[in-house]
Amino acid sequence: MISTEAANQTVNYDGVALVEMAIEGIEYRLDAGKQGTALCVSTRAEGSHDWEFLSEARWDGRDLRTRSLDRSIAQRLSHALARAIEQLE
Repeated sequence: MISTEAANQTVNYDGVALVEMAIEGIEYRLDAGKQGTALCVSTRAEGSHDWEFLSEARWDGRDLRTRSLDRSIAQRLSHALARAIEQLE
């Protein structure tokens, strides 16, 4: 697991996210993690400009795996990531 400080230096928040979506007043963002081995999950309040690293997550090809997110939120992000991957193909 990478620290919040290291993640903020690793994640390019000026670049395009893999997924960005708002759920219940919180914006979530998924980015490629360090060396592409994991995904970085970041959050911010709607209307805010500053992202904050939340955790790393694993993608098994169907589901996003992280203990830092409520299951229902992880499922919604999983569906959004699956759609984003389909659009790339």
